[in-house]
Amino acid sequence: MKNKGLFLRRALFLVLMLLLTVNHLPMGAEEDAVEEFFDLLHLDTRDDGGAYTIMDKEGNVLMRTARHVHVGDRWIGMDNRRWEVFSVEGDYATARYTGGGRQSWLQRVRSFIIGNTQSQSVQQQETTEKKIGIYSTHGAESYVPNDGADSLPEGGGIIDVAESLKEGLKENGVEAVQSKETHVPHDSNAYKRSRDTAQELMQDDVDAVIDVHRDALEAEEYLEDGKVQIQLVVGRQNQNQEANQEFAEKLKAIADEKYPGLVKGIFAAKGNYNQDMSPRSLLIEVGTHKNDKEAAQESVKKFADVVTIALYGSTEPTQQSEAPKATASRGTVWRTILWLLAIVVVGGGAYLYISAGSWEEMKRKLKGFTQGEFGDLFKLSLKNRDDDQS
Repeated sequence: MKNKGLFLRRALFLVLMLLLTVNHLPMGAEEDAVEEFFDLLHLDTRDDGGAYTIMDKEGNVLMRTARHVHVGDRWIGMDNRRWEVFSVEGDYATARYTGGGRQSWLQRVRSFIIGNTQSQSVQQQETTEKKIGIYSTHGAESYVPNDGADSLPEGGGIIDVAESLKEGLKENGVEAVQSKETHVPHDSNAYKRSRDTAQELMQDDVDAVIDVHRDALEAEEYLEDGKVQIQLVVGRQNQNQEANQEFAEKLKAIADEKYPGLVKGIFAAKGNYNQDMSPRSLLIEVGTHKNDKEAAQESVKKFADVVTIALYGSTEPTQQSEAPKATASRGTVWRTILWLLAIVVVGGGAYLYISAGSWEEMKRKLKGFTQGEFGDLFKLSLKNRDDDQS
């Protein structure tokens, strides 16, 4: 009740300020004022120390977050099940299941093929450099066990974590351009200030932009087998939402194969997060303020491998000329063909066994097929060769 009262007083005050401001604005500026108003009402993260719990209809907890939750927000969990929030009451939100789940072996093969054929897209476009931009909109965020506080205005532990991401990319032969600007204070205008930073990074011809954050929950919320997890956040309100969601899902698919449990999930939240500036823009949350910073740094270095594979298809730190790249591309095509052949052989064999009912009947059918269709084909080939020689 206390939180609700505080929120109502704040909302009423903001409404009054908005009305007073709009009345004195020149024509054409009202829209900007309204946008500022809603930015103030909907801060991206809570500032009261609380958190939201998202549950299914049966009351099972799906995830918790200190980020504000709204109707329409979407969540993909570690098991790849998809959920959409349809109700928010106080600190609790309820979501409906919309599909997905753990992949079958056939889906995993399909993901592998798609991942390998698409991973070369940036690599083929870039002939000289691999470059990624890194910044932190909330650069004061810190890790209490190591930094002694959850926020340091001069630059918190999140800057160190972002630097570890940079180091991990460098080890993979990728240049990372990092801004250590803190964009303080941690308020609704932080994203407006960090937008200038993101713009500067984009002007440096980076292939992707990553905004590094940490959450504000209990430590265990971001722990899996003792390792600090990473959550991917996609803004729902920009023209690049679909492309950025695709990018996030590709990263998770690769992480699930290479480092199972590293990626906690993907949260598609109300907001922009400056992701309208690039179709490969992402916000990541590396643990919480109660996690160990060094463990967070280890996790983000693994994530550097994932990003490298997603964008460039390899973690090998070699400078390739155009010819080797073409060879690598042909190798990918052959791998894809072999995987497709394997699927056809396995699938065809399974179908034949089921339809035959026994190994003996299956062998009989195969023998008849080879002596029939293949035999006729072989005879036809010999006849054609004889005709050509005569």
